[in-house]
Amino acid sequence: MNEASHPRVVAVVASPRRDGNTTALVAAALERLTALGCRCETIDLCALRIAPCEAHDDCAELAECVHADDAAGAIDAVYEAEGLLLASPVYYENVSAQMKLFIDRCYHPYMHERRLAAGVVGLIAVAAETGLEETIAALQRYVRLSSERDIPTCSVTGLADERGAAAADPDLRAAARHLADDMAKYLLPVV
Repeated sequence: MNEASHPRVVAVVASPRRDGNTTALVAAALERLTALGCRCETIDLCALRIAPCEAHDDCAELAECVHADDAAGAIDAVYEAEGLLLASPVYYENVSAQMKLFIDRCYHPYMHERRLAAGVVGLIAVAAETGLEETIAALQRYVRLSSERDIPTCSVTGLADERGAAAADPDLRAAARHLADDMAKYLLPVV
C-alpha cells in the first residue's frame, strides 16, 4: 500500500492543556492507528484562533464564513478525513468550550449541506468525576447532524482526576488503543 492509499485520520483535541489527560488518550489511539497503517493528523483546538459564531441570519447565503481565522482549515480537514477522532475533557457535564466553539462554527458547512466524509468516528471523553455520558452524547449529536448517513462510532471514556493520571493508567491507554483497533476495522482492508 503506497502512502497516498493509507486512510487519513484526523483527531480533534479540545483540551485547553496540550499535555492533559485527553491528549494522552488521543496519543495512544493515534500511535496505534499509525502502526496499523493510517496517516494521522492532530488538530489541537487550543492552538488555533477560532472566533465564536455570530448567528448571522444570512449564513446560508454566504459563500464563506465571515470570520478570517483558523476554523476554515480545521473544518476542511475534519470534513475530508476518512476517519475522525473527536476528543474532549468533560467540563460542567459536557464538552469543553473549545469543542463547543468548533461545533458551533460547523454551522456554516451544515447550512451549505456539506457533510462528513468519514467512514468511522472515534469519540474520547475524560472526566474527573461525572459527565462522561453527556459529553459522548453531545459528540454523537454533532456527528449525526453533520452526516446524511449513519457513521459507525466507537467511544472510550475514562476518569482521570489530576494531570498525568490518564498517561499513567495502563487500562485507559489500552482502552484508547482498543478504540483505534475498532476504528481500523472500518478503515483498513483485512490482511
